[in-house]
Amino acid sequence: MAIASELEKGNYFIYNNEPVRVVRKEVIVVGTHSHSKLKFYIQGLREKGERTAIFQHSDRVDKIEIMRKNGQIISKIGNKVQLMDNMSYETLDSSLPAELINDINEGDTVTFIEVNGRVEILDKR
Repeated sequence: MAIASELEKGNYFIYNNEPVRVVRKEVIVVGTHSHSKLKFYIQGLREKGERTAIFQHSDRVDKIEIMRKNGQIISKIGNKVQLMDNMSYETLDSSLPAELINDINEGDTVTFIEVNGRVEILDKR
């Protein structure tokens, strides 16, 4: 667990059970006699725009490291796929996002990440 004031641009953390990236951060004052707070502009993995989240300087956040990996689709049944990591040759199970169901077929190369034991496919290569 990290403190909110330690987060910088480009860091990933868990917000509402979803991994998000810090686009930028600002220090704001909410009232005349209140303490300053941190306003983060954040973006989800598949989001185009950005949204905001406000934290106290001492709030704890779940900071994570995300590595993008390449893999090959071995099998596809409905929206469930089995893919092989191209580096470790490990076989992983995942579900496809709704926007990629028709685009991805067996044998395709995809970009994916592992977050908290879940595999999420980001896009087709």
